[in-house]
Amino acid sequence: MLVFSCSLQGQDISEIEKSSLIDFYNKLNGNQWETKWDLSKPVTTWHGITVLNGHVVAIDLNRNNLKGKIPNSIEKLTQLHTLNLSLNKVNGNLPQELFNISTIRFVNLEMNELKGTLPTNFSVCKNLEELVLFNNSLEGPIPVGIVDATEIKVINISGNYFVGTIPKEIELLKKLEVLGFFGNKLSGVIKVDFEKLPELYELSLAYNNFEGEVPNGIEKLPELKYLQLQGNNFSSYKNLENLNIEGLVSFDSDSINLSKVNREFNIDKTEIIDPKLEDRN
Repeated sequence: MLVFSCSLQGQDISEIEKSSLIDFYNKLNGNQWETKWDLSKPVTTWHGITVLNGHVVAIDLNRNNLKGKIPNSIEKLTQLHTLNLSLNKVNGNLPQELFNISTIRFVNLEMNELKGTLPTNFSVCKNLEELVLFNNSLEGPIPVGIVDATEIKVINISGNYFVGTIPKEIELLKKLEVLGFFGNKLSGVIKVDFEKLPELYELSLAYNNFEGEVPNGIEKLPELKYLQLQGNNFSSYKNLENLNIEGLVSFDSDSINLSKVNREFNIDKTEIIDPKLEDRN
């Protein structure tokens, strides 16, 4: 994921955007951050903030002891394209206002304490490319509205408490490269035809409660490198009979026959660490 690590000096931003950042600082326990902002100095000197052409375009506060809720006023940062708050203690709901920013491209909130459901409306964020929410406490169904983010390449919502099944409409996201659903409470028969996602190279369905046949089309994915299916209730792996094992870097399933193939081709069985996994199934 592209993240700007430096700030451009000498550029003023509007009072509206500055007030939004100050609200962000106050709501997320700024006085206790590892690297604090000196609010008396120009915004361009504030840690993790990138300003371009007079607008805040990136907030990168990874592992900085943030604690609290993302304020709705983040919507006032109308040119924001990157939000990286991973490895903090951000809690509360994921605000719809974040996805009302048309320029937003990269959202990484992994390993926080977010709760509630995903926003249902993604129609504004047509530029969204990455949504990484790994290891929070989010719940509810995967909203069909996520398919309105037509440019999205990465969806990683592993390590949460999502329920229901994968919307078949996911097939419409032709640019998808990574789908991570590991360690949720998803269930039912997967009706997605994965052949319709030709760019997909990483697919993790492991440790849910999926049933029926392993979904169609996985065996036809030309770019597939990482595949994890274990920890489900699949009744048949027939759809994987023609899987190109030689192209895989990591592969794991509950099928004894497929496990033999793993050993034959020395394919890694990659472990995905999820400290809350035991509570999910």
